[in-house]
Amino acid sequence: MLAPAIAQQRTSIGIGAEHDVAVAQATSAQLQDARRQLQLAHDQSLRSLEILLGRYPKAELRARTDLTPLPEPVPAGMPLEMLERRPDLIAAERRIATAFQRVGEAKAAMLPRITLNASASVIDSDIVELQSDYDNPAIGAGAIFVAPLYAGGAFDAQVEIRTAQQREAVAEYGRRVLNAIGEVEGALATGQALADRHGLLQRMLAENERALVMARESYRVGRSDQRAVQQQLLAVLSSRTTLTSLRGAELAQRVNLHLALGGSFARRADPASPER
Repeated sequence: MLAPAIAQQRTSIGIGAEHDVAVAQATSAQLQDARRQLQLAHDQSLRSLEILLGRYPKAELRARTDLTPLPEPVPAGMPLEMLERRPDLIAAERRIATAFQRVGEAKAAMLPRITLNASASVIDSDIVELQSDYDNPAIGAGAIFVAPLYAGGAFDAQVEIRTAQQREAVAEYGRRVLNAIGEVEGALATGQALADRHGLLQRMLAENERALVMARESYRVGRSDQRAVQQQLLAVLSSRTTLTSLRGAELAQRVNLHLALGGSFARRADPASPER
């Protein structure tokens, strides 16, 4: 790289020291190592993408050299009903409906289940007992005495179990709703923080670029050497790298926000009422 060569020339003409040469060479080696790490990460990302596309992973896929622009800003006043599109909330809501149905089934099981015997027209039941000293109404007219068969409170216990499962399903739904709201709030807060950082990093990049222009002008008129220009150029490149990384983080955070909302910012259209 250019920096070690400049440091060596300064030493050869007596205005530098071997310390400067060593620091320049160490910095050059560090930058070369960082470049190779970035190249390796880039190739690995290409191979992963090629595998997803069903191609042989040779890291030959050509990618864009710039990031996609950030989508439209987050609209204000998003209704809470948008969270109802989330798959986990849909599943939790269905579990509540199932729990309510099971409570109804458990209560219905406490009632007699009477069936008719088609061959003999005799009423049979596994819940109630028809006393043998009274006439069966399916055979002839007469009074009937119905006495329940006790099952040790099993039916009452079944109702209590189903009711407890109902309460559990409702509590689980509330927990998932709070978790969804927390994810949305966290995504919004993170997105706002990244947006604030974006403005700061843009100003920092602009100032570093202005300083680079002044360093080059100072070198042109002989007030400084090329080393100052190279150091300021590294600062500009570092600012650009940080800004690019931040833009990638903003795009990833926008994806997280859509995942937390269960879709885009558009509200789900109400289903049309069925025609009569």
